[in-house]
Amino acid sequence: MTGGESSKPQQASAYNTQLGIEYLRQNNLSQAKEKIDRALEQDPQNGMAHAAAGLLYDRLGDKRRADREFARAVSLEPDNADILNNYAVFLCRNGEPDRGQKYFLEAARNPLYRTPEVALLNAARCARDAGDLPGADELLRDAVAVRPAFADALLQLADLQFALGNALPARGFLERYFAAGGAGPQSLLLGVRIEKELGNERSAADYATRLKNEYPTSRQTRDLLRAERGGA
Repeated sequence: MTGGESSKPQQASAYNTQLGIEYLRQNNLSQAKEKIDRALEQDPQNGMAHAAAGLLYDRLGDKRRADREFARAVSLEPDNADILNNYAVFLCRNGEPDRGQKYFLEAARNPLYRTPEVALLNAARCARDAGDLPGADELLRDAVAVRPAFADALLQLADLQFALGNALPARGFLERYFAAGGAGPQSLLLGVRIEKELGNERSAADYATRLKNEYPTSRQTRDLLRAERGGA
């Protein structure tokens, strides 16, 4: 058997894995399962196929099977940062933040991973959801150190600092967020709250006007109007 012939099952498995992932994106779970099952039959050592199976079984509500598939994927491709990142997301969503952060950080340390700052941001969200605010702050700062104009991390830093009662640093991070091209109702409502906390009613009013004009139907605008009616 030639090398080309021996690689045909692996090539077919990789192709079916990609098809399965695309069906997952379309929420066509039956077709996704068919393609992913085929990929695993063609090459049981295909780590990406096992990771796709993890995503599939997570979507199907079989958390135990999903965990097994993700763990198998990591054992087969321990240096694949995309697999590590997906497994970490799964773990953080399912009550295992310490394990999730471990895999996020492994992905971030991989020199071949093109977006380590995203893994750090995800790790920070995991830490914050678990109540570890100092850990979340450290991870967000690491993300910004990697990419200083990383808008998502800057907004999360602003929000976290405000939650910690540090309104002035929160303002600084929010200003950096806007300078990096950030926009949206969440940031404008945060601006209202920061400026009110700092006693700057004029700036708070400017943010409020922008929020109402630019995002009149947003949840944040409804929250603001409710707070204004209540005198908060």
